[in-house]
Formats: sequence, C-alpha cells, structure tokens
Amino acid sequence: MLHGYFNYTSQMAEDRWARGTFLRRWWHIYARDPRWVPPFYPQLRHALQPGRTPHLDRQAPLLIHLEALPGRRRSDQGGWTTSGLAMEEGVAAAVFLVDPRRQDRTAHLALLRCVNDEESLERLLAAAMEPLWARGCRRILGPMALSPHLHQGLLQDHFHLLPPLHTPYNPPYLPELVEGLMEPVSTARLFEVAVSGPAERPEGPARLVPCTAAELATVPLSLWAAATADWGDFPAPDAPEVAFLSQWVGIWPVWGWLAVVGEQPVGFVWLQPDLAAQLRRARGGRPLPWRWWLRWRSRRPVSAGRLLWGGVLPAWRGQGIGTQLWQQALATAWEQGWRTLTVGPLPESSPGAGFLQKRGASPRQRYALYATEL
Repeated sequence: MLHGYFNYTSQMAEDRWARGTFLRRWWHIYARDPRWVPPFYPQLRHALQPGRTPHLDRQAPLLIHLEALPGRRRSDQGGWTTSGLAMEEGVAAAVFLVDPRRQDRTAHLALLRCVNDEESLERLLAAAMEPLWARGCRRILGPMALSPHLHQGLLQDHFHLLPPLHTPYNPPYLPELVEGLMEPVSTARLFEVAVSGPAERPEGPARLVPCTAAELATVPLSLWAAATADWGDFPAPDAPEVAFLSQWVGIWPVWGWLAVVGEQPVGFVWLQPDLAAQLRRARGGRPLPWRWWLRWRSRRPVSAGRLLWGGVLPAWRGQGIGTQLWQQALATAWEQGWRTLTVGPLPESSPGAGFLQKRGASPRQRYALYATEL
C-alpha cells in the first residue's frame, strides 16, 4: 500500500474565523520539525489581520490552505483505505500577494508550507489560479516572506543546521516538489564570518551615528534602495514596506549605525541578535507564558548575530564607507558577545556577496527562488 492523501478541499480565508483556521493549519504543518524556527506568533497573527499593515493591505493577501484525509492506496484493487479515526489534516498553505508596484503581472508566493506530497502543492497552486487571474496575474514567483526583503527562496542544503533568524527554512523534500511544478530563476547564499576579536577602529570619510530602530525606520528611501539593490527582481522598499520591515524585526533588540558625510546620510547598517534557538524553544511564543520568557530572553546574551541590511549610496561607494560600516558591525558584534555574524541570503554573483567574501565571510546555506506561469 502507498501512503498519501485523498479528499482534498481548499479553503480561502475571508473572515476572522477563517483566518484563524488558516493560521492553525499553516502552523501545524511544520510544528513537529525540530529545525523549524517559527515566527513570533502574535506578530504573524497581527500582520495577517486586514487593516493592521498597510504594506500587506495594498496587496490584498489571499490566504489559502488545503485539507485532506491521510490514507493508504491499495495497489491491487485501487481506491483508498483509512482508519475510522482519521481526520482531515492541513497539507498545504500559503499567502499569495499581488504587489501593485509590479508591472509584470507577477504574484508573490509567501509563507509556503506543504507536506511531502506533490499533489498537495499542485492543488494549492491551482486553487490560487482563478483569483490571481482575476487580478491580472500570469506568473507566480516565490517562495518568500511577507516581504521579499526580509527573506526569500527555498533552502537547498545544510538541513541539519538551525536556520538563523529571518532566513528561509523548509524540509529537505520541498525543493524536489517545487521543482516539479516551478522553474528556478535565481540562487542565493547565506554568508558567515567569525568574530574572533575586537575589530579595527572604523576610520574613513563618514561619521557613524548610532540609531534606534525607530530612527532607522526613517532613513531616506534611497538608502534602502541601495541596501536592497542586489535583489533587482523586486521593487525597492517604499515607506509602507520600510514601516513593515522595521516593525517586524524591531520587536527584538536592534543595533543600527548611520554613515553621515556633512549632514547627508550616505549609508547604514542594521544588526540584531540571532534569536532562532530561543524562538524554537518557545514555539514562537504561541503558548502565552513563553511570550514573557521571550521578551526577557531576547535581552540576554546570545552567541550569534545577524546583519540584516546594509548599504552605501552609489555616488559614495569606493571611498571606504562600506568598510567603515563593516568594521563597526564587527565591533558591535564583539561587544555583544557574538562569535559569529551571518549576512543574507544574497544572490551569489551580487556585489554584496563579493564585498563579504573579500572580507573573509564564507558562503554557507544555499537558496533558490522559483517561478511558474499561470
């Protein structure tokens, strides 16, 4: 007998009750995976509620999940058998986003979750086809987070490692399922550098000013465009998206530095402790007592950090400002007790990847982004 699923039903969340069901089904698909780092549950629930996040509201999210009965197919007689205690399970879920800033009729596939069953993934994409066609979309690109500038792609290797905070994770079977239905369009790498001692004193033409999360959220959009230029397939963050990104990562401690020449901001870098292990232990704060623990634990020392975003305006590159910011990032990492700092993922052939490798960062996990025509 072959194990699988039958009696598939697709559900689109259109009210508060249905959104709660979607989130429960979505959460449970990876809940038993020991390497999955869940997002902070209250934050995700808040983001998926209409009227709470302008960046998502303008994309009119489609929250779709599939349910099916687990069973065993009889290879000799055909048909399915199941025990009398079998109940419908969530087998696939995703959020489909249509960014009005795009002009190429492409929808984003966000927060993809799927069991090891190709038919579940195929039916999920099929369930989204009609509503996406009605909105003028002819292509799906993904998977990614609720913003592609938070993270994007499917993990391709190093499945035994705990994924750093704000990086993609999926079980080892998922790339093969996705490649049966979608085509890879780009690859990226996570980079890691060892923080082995105090960094050199940052020297250069810019003055480095420490910034809070609220202050970094107000840096000029041109700096955000510079920091995300390696991802040319996506619109540069505008004010609503910057607000979303700032709120999403700002729930945990952050350290930011703004590079200023005269009175002009010309670059910035944004760092955060890697709280992946803590989020996994607390199950994303879904149990209420663990939320209080996470609030406390997030302000205690950890051994690793994340460089979330950083960049220099094109007109000011080649003058040592990027090196200043990098040295400041390493100095901050050392002061916080971090022994490793991860950056990315970044496209493998991008200028950002080249900058990091020249400064001793090593490529680690690999990711792939996929697309399919509707």
